[in-house]
Amino acid sequence: MAATPHSLDLDIVSICFGFSLGFCVLTGSKAARQTFAIYRRTHSLRNLYMWMIWTEVIVNLVIAILSWLFIRGDIRGSFGLFFSFSKIMLIASQTQCLIQIIANRVGLIMVNKRKVSILKWTLFVAVGLINISVYCIWIPARIEVSQTFVQVNNIWDRIEKVLYLIIDGALNGLFLYLVRVKLISGGLTKYKPLFNFNAFIVCVSLSMDILIICMMSLPNSFIYIQFHPLAYIVKLNIELSMADLISKIVRRQDRVDNPYSNSNPTELTSNPRHGHFNSRGGAFSSLNEQPTQVSHIYASKTLSASGEGNIGTQNRGAGIMKTIDTVVQSVEKDGSESVSSSMRQLNECRGV
Repeated sequence: MAATPHSLDLDIVSICFGFSLGFCVLTGSKAARQTFAIYRRTHSLRNLYMWMIWTEVIVNLVIAILSWLFIRGDIRGSFGLFFSFSKIMLIASQTQCLIQIIANRVGLIMVNKRKVSILKWTLFVAVGLINISVYCIWIPARIEVSQTFVQVNNIWDRIEKVLYLIIDGALNGLFLYLVRVKLISGGLTKYKPLFNFNAFIVCVSLSMDILIICMMSLPNSFIYIQFHPLAYIVKLNIELSMADLISKIVRRQDRVDNPYSNSNPTELTSNPRHGHFNSRGGAFSSLNEQPTQVSHIYASKTLSASGEGNIGTQNRGAGIMKTIDTVVQSVEKDGSESVSSSMRQLNECRGV
């Protein structure tokens, strides 16, 4: 079990606990604002994203309080086995919810929704297997069943944290890649702030995993548990900030700097025909609602001799699709107009 804490240990734990409570209040206020916005738009509480957010907030708060009380000695050793089991259950919920929230964000950019489903289930199974391994090693090590479990846990516990670091980094790297390739390279330059912000904030997110790994080297091997809720509530706050930024960017008027882009539409490339993108926290809410059939309208590069563009529609599946309405005006000059003149007019109409 946990070693007797020294005054320095208690100071570290108390400071960490205070920061955890502060971030819980800040993150809870963001979560409440997004929840209210989702409910106001849908008049329903059946939203998976919303439930994952609140599960993460509550679990982090409970872990912070339990760890603080246990390290202070307010929770006695006779409670140790139940405490260890409860701690593992809470950390399992903590890691699963956060990873799925990040996967939701990545899924907004992916065109193939079958791949999104595969990604989420793969992450669920992978994180679940990691959590099961912790059940089998961490609890026996903490109740000191044998010295072998203690030694194995010292190694595996660090490997587990590194695995979460790799998963977090891989998901954020995939998000940055998709934003660059699917959106910015396709001409949607309004998503550059999203790319730049994510490139910066991912460093903060990964530093939280590094913080946990570093705290595992303290003389008191249990103190690092107190940093778990702090790290994950900061990560959740980052995800809510990303959701707010995404919703603000999507609400801006579309500007396509590359009129000949052939990039496939994604969840973020435009607005639906019916309804509107949620103003606060709605960046992910559309993933959990009934599909809405929309049309993707595009302008053909080939123009008729009369100057009228061939306009076509493509039916797409569920999601927030991009609508480009192209208006081509032709001026009759001596009964006809050149194709090159029509192309110039099309570029003027679509170039804002």
